[in-house]
Amino acid sequence: MACTVSPAQAAGARWASGFGLGGDRNVAMRLSATGTVLAVDSAARLMTLKSSRGDITFRLDPKVANAGDIHVGDRVKVDYVAALVLTLRRGGDEQRDEVERNAAQRSGPDVSLAAAYSRPITFLTEVVSVDTDNLMVRLKGPAGEIGEYVVHDRTDLVNVRPGDQVMVALNQAVAVGVTPAK
Repeated sequence: MACTVSPAQAAGARWASGFGLGGDRNVAMRLSATGTVLAVDSAARLMTLKSSRGDITFRLDPKVANAGDIHVGDRVKVDYVAALVLTLRRGGDEQRDEVERNAAQRSGPDVSLAAAYSRPITFLTEVVSVDTDNLMVRLKGPAGEIGEYVVHDRTDLVNVRPGDQVMVALNQAVAVGVTPAK
């Protein structure tokens, strides 16, 4: 089942469309995140944001007219479009350990912004509940936050049950707006 999840709510979207156990779903979504700018590469139009849910590197779309005004340490809200791959899985801690190992390889002092942008951000969420009558699924993110998501097709919920995991890989994030955080 495809859902928006932050690094479990990388943002505030409330949308999902599903798929079966073990199947991948490619999804493009418009999201937002708020945090502190960690790095900026003006020439490459790349920026890394540290939020409560982790670090995300964005490519700044030409629509971001204020790119030259973004500085390390600024607190900003980023509206962005992300390409996600979602996979429904059953399993336990070994999957979480694998995801955490891969996440550690993504960051570090020797990783350039371009390299960080080209590597997916991967995290796991857990299915808390499934409401087939109202076509809703509740997911718990890695930081314990819970979000509710609408699923568009009832058949997508047939094999989904509490305790299942949804692995989310955020492949690309293109910032379409950057504004000071409130």
